[in-house]
Amino acid sequence: MQQPDYSISTPENVDLHLELAGIGNRVLACLIDSHITYAVVFALAMLAWGVVSLLQLFEVEGTARSVIVAVLLMITVFITFCILFGYYILFEGIWQGQTPGKRLVGIRVIEATGQPVGWSGVIIRNLIRTFDLGVFFVGLIPMLADKQERRFGDFAANTIVIRERKAGFIAPELLAVEDGQNLSMIDVGRITPQEYDLIVSFLKRRQTMSKSQRPLVAQQLAGFVRGKLSDSSADRTDNEKFLESVYAAYKSRADS
Repeated sequence: MQQPDYSISTPENVDLHLELAGIGNRVLACLIDSHITYAVVFALAMLAWGVVSLLQLFEVEGTARSVIVAVLLMITVFITFCILFGYYILFEGIWQGQTPGKRLVGIRVIEATGQPVGWSGVIIRNLIRTFDLGVFFVGLIPMLADKQERRFGDFAANTIVIRERKAGFIAPELLAVEDGQNLSMIDVGRITPQEYDLIVSFLKRRQTMSKSQRPLVAQQLAGFVRGKLSDSSADRTDNEKFLESVYAAYKSRADS
Protein backbone atom coordinates (compact mmCIF):
# COMPACT_ATOMS: atom_id res chain seq x y z
CA MET A 1 0.00 0.00 0.00
CA GLN A 2 1.25 3.48 -0.86
CA GLN A 3 2.67 5.31 2.13
CA PRO A 4 1.07 8.64 3.08
CA ASP A 5 3.09 11.81 2.66
CA TYR A 6 2.45 13.00 6.21
CA SER A 7 1.39 11.05 9.30
CA ILE A 8 0.19 12.30 12.67
CA SER A 9 -0.50 10.14 15.71
CA THR A 10 -3.37 11.59 17.73
CA PRO A 11 -3.60 11.30 21.54
CA GLU A 12 -6.23 8.61 20.92
CA ASN A 13 -3.57 6.50 19.12
CA VAL A 14 -5.25 7.00 15.76
CA ASP A 15 -2.89 7.58 12.85
CA LEU A 16 -3.96 10.52 10.72
CA HIS A 17 -2.74 10.06 7.15
CA LEU A 18 -2.54 13.22 5.05
CA GLU A 19 -1.34 13.87 1.53
CA LEU A 20 0.84 16.94 1.07
CA ALA A 21 -0.40 19.43 -1.50
CA GLY A 22 2.70 19.41 -3.70
CA ILE A 23 4.58 22.42 -5.06
CA GLY A 24 2.72 22.37 -8.38
CA ASN A 25 -0.70 22.61 -6.73
CA ARG A 26 0.47 25.37 -4.41
CA VAL A 27 1.92 27.41 -7.26
CA LEU A 28 -1.30 26.95 -9.27
CA ALA A 29 -3.42 28.09 -6.31
CA CYS A 30 -1.12 31.08 -5.84
CA LEU A 31 -1.47 32.04 -9.52
CA ILE A 32 -5.27 31.89 -9.26
CA ASP A 33 -5.30 34.02 -6.12
CA SER A 34 -2.83 36.47 -7.66
CA HIS A 35 -5.01 36.91 -10.73
CA ILE A 36 -8.02 37.55 -8.51
CA THR A 37 -6.24 40.17 -6.41
CA TYR A 38 -4.68 41.86 -9.44
CA ALA A 39 -8.07 41.96 -11.18
CA VAL A 40 -9.62 43.65 -8.14
CA VAL A 41 -6.74 46.14 -7.92
CA PHE A 42 -7.05 46.87 -11.65
CA ALA A 43 -10.79 47.49 -11.27
CA LEU A 44 -10.04 49.82 -8.35
CA ALA A 45 -7.47 51.72 -10.44
CA MET A 46 -9.97 52.08 -13.30
CA LEU A 47 -12.55 53.42 -10.85
CA ALA A 48 -10.07 56.00 -9.55
CA TRP A 49 -9.15 56.98 -13.11
CA GLY A 50 -12.84 57.39 -13.92
CA VAL A 51 -13.32 59.75 -10.97
CA VAL A 52 -10.34 61.86 -12.08
CA SER A 53 -11.75 61.99 -15.61
CA LEU A 54 -15.08 63.22 -14.25
CA LEU A 55 -13.29 66.00 -12.38
CA GLN A 56 -11.74 67.15 -15.64
CA LEU A 57 -15.05 66.84 -17.46
CA PHE A 58 -16.87 69.06 -14.96
CA GLU A 59 -13.92 71.51 -14.89
CA VAL A 60 -13.44 71.42 -11.12
CA GLU A 61 -11.27 74.26 -9.81
CA GLY A 62 -7.54 73.47 -9.84
CA THR A 63 -6.91 73.60 -6.09
CA ALA A 64 -9.99 71.60 -5.21
CA ARG A 65 -9.20 69.09 -7.92
CA SER A 66 -5.65 68.62 -6.60
CA VAL A 67 -6.96 67.96 -3.09
CA ILE A 68 -9.54 65.48 -4.34
CA VAL A 69 -6.96 63.67 -6.49
CA ALA A 70 -4.51 63.49 -3.57
CA VAL A 71 -7.16 62.07 -1.21
CA LEU A 72 -8.34 59.66 -3.90
CA LEU A 73 -4.76 58.47 -4.44
CA MET A 74 -4.24 57.84 -0.73
CA ILE A 75 -7.50 55.92 -0.49
CA THR A 76 -6.62 53.85 -3.56
CA VAL A 77 -3.16 53.02 -2.21
CA PHE A 78 -4.61 52.06 1.20
CA ILE A 79 -7.29 49.80 -0.28
CA THR A 80 -4.72 48.21 -2.61
CA PHE A 81 -2.49 47.48 0.38
CA CYS A 82 -5.43 45.92 2.25
CA ILE A 83 -6.30 43.75 -0.75
CA LEU A 84 -2.76 42.50 -1.38
CA PHE A 85 -1.98 41.77 2.26
CA GLY A 86 -5.43 41.04 3.67
CA TYR A 87 -6.77 38.74 0.94
CA TYR A 88 -4.92 35.62 2.11
CA ILE A 89 -5.38 36.38 5.80
CA LEU A 90 -9.12 36.98 5.44
CA PHE A 91 -9.94 33.91 3.36
CA GLU A 92 -7.61 31.47 5.14
CA GLY A 93 -9.04 32.69 8.45
CA ILE A 94 -12.75 32.39 7.64
CA TRP A 95 -12.45 29.38 5.29
CA GLN A 96 -10.26 27.31 7.66
CA GLY A 97 -7.05 27.46 5.65
CA GLN A 98 -8.40 27.95 2.15
CA THR A 99 -8.44 30.83 -0.33
CA PRO A 100 -10.49 30.80 -3.55
CA GLY A 101 -7.40 29.49 -5.35
CA LYS A 102 -6.76 26.76 -2.79
CA ARG A 103 -10.43 25.76 -2.84
CA LEU A 104 -10.42 25.44 -6.64
CA VAL A 105 -7.23 23.36 -6.59
CA GLY A 106 -8.39 21.29 -3.60
CA ILE A 107 -5.72 22.08 -1.00
CA ARG A 108 -5.86 23.47 2.53
CA VAL A 109 -3.56 24.92 5.20
CA ILE A 110 -3.64 23.14 8.58
CA GLU A 111 -1.57 23.12 11.74
CA ALA A 112 1.35 20.67 11.74
CA THR A 113 -0.49 18.87 14.55
CA GLY A 114 -3.36 18.09 12.18
CA GLN A 115 -5.74 20.63 13.73
CA PRO A 116 -7.47 23.39 11.70
CA VAL A 117 -5.27 26.45 11.32
CA GLY A 118 -6.03 29.32 13.70
CA TRP A 119 -5.97 33.05 13.11
CA SER A 120 -2.51 33.40 14.67
CA GLY A 121 -1.04 30.85 12.27
CA VAL A 122 -2.80 32.44 9.32
CA ILE A 123 -1.49 35.90 10.18
CA ILE A 124 2.09 34.74 10.80
CA ARG A 125 2.45 32.67 7.62
CA ASN A 126 0.99 35.43 5.46
CA LEU A 127 3.06 38.23 6.96
CA ILE A 128 6.11 36.27 5.82
CA ARG A 129 4.53 35.63 2.39
CA THR A 130 5.97 38.92 1.11
CA PHE A 131 9.47 37.69 1.86
CA ASP A 132 8.79 34.19 0.52
CA LEU A 133 7.43 35.37 -2.81
CA GLY A 134 8.95 38.82 -3.19
CA VAL A 135 12.68 38.10 -2.91
CA PHE A 136 13.27 36.02 -6.04
CA PHE A 137 10.69 33.48 -4.80
CA VAL A 138 13.10 32.51 -2.02
CA GLY A 139 10.26 30.61 -0.34
CA LEU A 140 10.57 27.90 -2.99
CA ILE A 141 14.01 26.93 -1.68
CA PRO A 142 12.87 25.38 1.63
CA MET A 143 9.87 23.85 -0.14
CA LEU A 144 12.24 21.96 -2.43
CA ALA A 145 14.51 20.91 0.45
CA ASP A 146 11.96 20.13 3.18
CA LYS A 147 10.19 16.77 2.98
CA GLN A 148 6.99 18.46 4.18
CA GLU A 149 7.27 21.11 1.45
CA ARG A 150 7.05 24.08 3.82
CA ARG A 151 8.02 27.62 2.96
CA PHE A 152 9.46 30.01 5.55
CA GLY A 153 5.96 31.17 6.50
CA ASP A 154 4.95 27.59 7.24
CA PHE A 155 8.01 27.08 9.44
CA ALA A 156 7.21 30.24 11.40
CA ALA A 157 3.52 29.39 11.84
CA ASN A 158 4.08 25.60 12.22
CA THR A 159 1.66 24.83 9.38
CA ILE A 160 1.55 22.48 6.41
CA VAL A 161 -0.52 22.46 3.21
CA ILE A 162 -2.40 19.28 2.36
CA ARG A 163 -4.49 17.98 -0.51
CA GLU A 164 -8.14 17.45 0.34
CA ARG A 165 -9.59 14.09 -0.53
CA LYS A 166 -12.92 14.29 -2.28
CA ALA A 167 -15.79 12.12 -1.16
CA GLY A 168 -16.53 11.30 -4.79
CA PHE A 169 -13.41 9.14 -4.93
CA ILE A 170 -15.14 6.50 -2.77
CA ALA A 171 -17.02 3.82 -4.65
CA PRO A 172 -20.73 3.61 -3.69
CA GLU A 173 -20.38 -0.10 -2.85
CA LEU A 174 -18.10 0.84 0.06
CA LEU A 175 -21.06 2.40 1.87
CA ALA A 176 -23.68 0.36 3.68
CA VAL A 177 -25.84 3.01 5.34
CA GLU A 178 -29.41 1.77 5.65
CA ASP A 179 -32.11 3.59 3.70
CA GLY A 180 -34.18 5.87 5.88
CA GLN A 181 -31.49 6.30 8.54
CA ASN A 182 -31.80 9.69 10.24
CA LEU A 183 -28.43 11.24 9.49
CA SER A 184 -29.51 14.59 10.94
CA MET A 185 -29.05 13.12 14.42
CA ILE A 186 -25.29 13.03 13.87
CA ASP A 187 -23.68 16.36 14.85
CA VAL A 188 -21.01 16.42 12.12
CA GLY A 189 -20.34 20.09 12.87
CA ARG A 190 -17.86 18.85 15.46
CA ILE A 191 -15.86 16.98 12.82
CA THR A 192 -13.02 18.98 11.26
CA PRO A 193 -12.13 18.64 7.56
CA GLN A 194 -8.95 16.80 8.54
CA GLU A 195 -10.86 14.30 10.69
CA TYR A 196 -13.31 13.81 7.82
CA ASP A 197 -10.29 13.09 5.60
CA LEU A 198 -9.25 10.43 8.09
CA ILE A 199 -12.65 8.73 7.87
CA VAL A 200 -12.55 8.92 4.07
CA SER A 201 -9.05 7.46 4.05
CA PHE A 202 -10.13 4.46 6.13
CA LEU A 203 -13.27 3.78 4.06
CA LYS A 204 -11.20 4.00 0.90
CA ARG A 205 -8.32 1.80 2.07
CA ARG A 206 -10.01 -0.75 4.32
CA GLN A 207 -10.34 -3.33 1.56
CA THR A 208 -6.55 -3.48 1.34
CA MET A 209 -6.06 -3.99 5.10
CA SER A 210 -5.42 -7.38 6.64
CA LYS A 211 -8.20 -9.19 8.51
CA SER A 212 -6.53 -8.49 11.84
CA GLN A 213 -5.63 -4.85 11.10
CA ARG A 214 -8.99 -3.70 9.70
CA PRO A 215 -11.21 -4.19 12.78
CA LEU A 216 -8.51 -2.76 15.06
CA VAL A 217 -8.17 0.44 13.02
CA ALA A 218 -11.96 0.70 12.73
CA GLN A 219 -12.32 0.38 16.49
CA GLN A 220 -9.68 3.03 17.21
CA LEU A 221 -11.09 5.45 14.66
CA ALA A 222 -14.71 4.93 15.69
CA GLY A 223 -13.78 5.46 19.33
CA PHE A 224 -12.02 8.70 18.46
CA VAL A 225 -14.98 9.97 16.40
CA ARG A 226 -17.51 8.96 19.07
CA GLY A 227 -15.47 10.95 21.55
CA LYS A 228 -15.62 14.00 19.28
CA LEU A 229 -19.38 13.61 18.84
CA SER A 230 -20.03 12.68 22.50
CA ASP A 231 -21.92 9.72 21.05
CA SER A 232 -22.93 7.17 23.66
CA SER A 233 -26.03 5.76 21.98
CA ALA A 234 -24.56 4.43 18.74
CA ASP A 235 -24.13 0.69 18.24
CA ARG A 236 -20.55 0.08 19.31
CA THR A 237 -20.45 -3.44 17.89
CA ASP A 238 -20.36 -2.23 14.27
CA ASN A 239 -17.64 0.39 14.05
CA GLU A 240 -17.48 0.49 10.26
CA LYS A 241 -21.21 1.08 9.95
CA PHE A 242 -20.90 3.96 12.42
CA LEU A 243 -18.06 5.53 10.39
CA GLU A 244 -20.09 5.14 7.20
CA SER A 245 -22.97 6.96 8.87
CA VAL A 246 -20.71 9.83 9.92
CA TYR A 247 -19.28 10.02 6.40
CA ALA A 248 -22.76 10.03 4.83
CA ALA A 249 -24.01 12.72 7.27
CA TYR A 250 -20.97 14.93 6.59
CA LYS A 251 -21.35 14.55 2.85
CA SER A 252 -25.10 15.19 3.03
CA ARG A 253 -24.55 18.44 4.92
CA ALA A 254 -21.79 19.53 2.51
CA ASP A 255 -24.02 18.86 -0.51
CA SER A 256 -27.06 20.63 0.91
